[in-house]
Amino acid sequence: MEKQEQDSIQAFDTLYTTNQIQILKILLPYCAPDTQRSLAVLIRFLELQYTLSFVRSHPEAFHSPPSLSFEELCEKISSYCPPALRTMLEQFQSMQNAMRMYEEMRQMMELFGDAGTGPTGGSKESASSEGPSLDPMSMLMGMLSPSQKEMFQMFQSEFQTEAAEKKPPEKEN
Repeated sequence: MEKQEQDSIQAFDTLYTTNQIQILKILLPYCAPDTQRSLAVLIRFLELQYTLSFVRSHPEAFHSPPSLSFEELCEKISSYCPPALRTMLEQFQSMQNAMRMYEEMRQMMELFGDAGTGPTGGSKESASSEGPSLDPMSMLMGMLSPSQKEMFQMFQSEFQTEAAEKKPPEKEN
């Protein structure tokens, strides 16, 4: 765990507790087992009670979150995640990287495709018929595992549906 995460956790714990609660936490291991159970619940209750009181009386303590990319967020929380969730986060990151690469490749293919349409009057089709066509989508799909492919297709269909819903109706000429 990075120092920044430790500091963040410690700052949160310090902000939402009192000296009385800290004293109870110190005394907890020295109590009998039955008392420890009750004291642990009391400590959490007091923390909740104090937190609710603090939130109500100090709204200025809350501010806009700093900007954070998905990759940075995954990196920060992964050490706290169980293995299954960590694997899922890694798959999401891989998928996002693959989608970014696909988009970059698509833009490059469009650029090169447009370069094939030049003053000679050639078209994209004639330029691509000279050699094997590079299909970025099939290339991307070849790089993904079966579960990543399934997830990508799910997201892709969701984004296409969302884009179609947001697209304004075309004007008839």
